[in-house]
Amino acid sequence: MIEFTGVRKKYGAVEILKGVEGKVERGQVVALIGPSGSGKSTLLRCLNYLAPFDAGQVRVADVTLGPGLCERRDAALLRAARLKAGMVFQHFHLFPHRTALGNVVEAPRTVKGVSQAEAEAAGRALLAKVGLAERADHYPAQLSGGQQQRVAIARALAMRPDVLLLDEPTSALDPELVGEVIEVLTALAREGQTMLIVTHEMRFAREVAHDVWVFDGGVIVERGPAAQVFDAPREERTRAFLAHLAPGRGPGA
Repeated sequence: MIEFTGVRKKYGAVEILKGVEGKVERGQVVALIGPSGSGKSTLLRCLNYLAPFDAGQVRVADVTLGPGLCERRDAALLRAARLKAGMVFQHFHLFPHRTALGNVVEAPRTVKGVSQAEAEAAGRALLAKVGLAERADHYPAQLSGGQQQRVAIARALAMRPDVLLLDEPTSALDPELVGEVIEVLTALAREGQTMLIVTHEMRFAREVAHDVWVFDGGVIVERGPAAQVFDAPREERTRAFLAHLAPGRGPGA
């Protein structure tokens, strides 16, 4: 579903991504872990060109992206890529003036031209899927952080993307709300939804992800099945990262 090679990204003189490559197959869940600032979130944003990259190539399903694309000149190409790769952000980014249902139906209505009735029916089904059927008419300010993030997941799913890109979907939540979002993501994984997830929740990565990629210093220093990465890491940088995790976030937390 996603394949990228030689991706490099600089912010000023600082190179954040140093020629990374990887592949995510249909139905696969890949967790990106590693220290803050190691390039995980930047890669996610490069994959749908929210962050233009400086070198390399990205393929999302059947759409190929390269350096130097312009939001206006290449709008059709970027739109095609973003329709295939739905994004869920750390801080929800819901429209505050729209209800939960309004947030979910907005993109299908305006981008895909789906009828209001069809969009609302699909939107209510998605809100039910994430456990928020009774909150469809509530505004973001009336929802908890966990509920807002579940609306954001439903909003991304409303576009029927081939793959979900999730950037720290639980890190902005109070600890007691993390579980409800992880429960939704776990259910999606069981249904075969392709996902690439930046996370610091190691239990989730261990139990749900098929593969784990460990970032450090702008490169993927280790990758493999979750059990292997957590139980028998091959690289010293992986071992050092896992050893310094906060209590409650360790591999077996």
